[in-house]
Amino acid sequence: MKKLEQLKEAIANTPPDRLAKIEYQSHFMQMLGISVVCIMLVVKGLWYIIFAFIFGISISYTQGITAYKKYQNIKAMLGEEDPLGFETDISPTRRRSKIITHVFGTNPTWQSSLLAVAIPSLILVPLDISRWLMVLAYLIAIPTTYVLIYFFLFYWVAYPTYKKEVLMKK
Repeated sequence: MKKLEQLKEAIANTPPDRLAKIEYQSHFMQMLGISVVCIMLVVKGLWYIIFAFIFGISISYTQGITAYKKYQNIKAMLGEEDPLGFETDISPTRRRSKIITHVFGTNPTWQSSLLAVAIPSLILVPLDISRWLMVLAYLIAIPTTYVLIYFFLFYWVAYPTYKKEVLMKK
């Protein structure tokens, strides 16, 4: 039961900077969604949707910029987090992500994303299966590959470096 209680506590005590980051990212993803839908409707011949497109994009953009400014203000108030305290974080994914970002920067996120798409495309998913089975295979293979590469492979490489650095500071 201890792990379940830790999970509940981690979910209940989400840091404010993380909530602000999720908020501004959701507004920008909303802009992307509105753009895709409106482009599809314009291609279908519904040209009068352009006004709703401009209105929706502008609202999402202003909300996203406001949320991003809020995120920057929260990050400025909180300051830099002490690397010695990374291991005390309740959430295992947040802890691993902080350690990976501290050691390598933000590059592993992009590298993991590219590899998570490339590996299933080139190796894991056969191309001679039906369309629906291929969609299902990609929906399972891409997130699984990303988690394995980012949270296990990069963490496995970054953790010894992090430990050496923490032990040197102590």
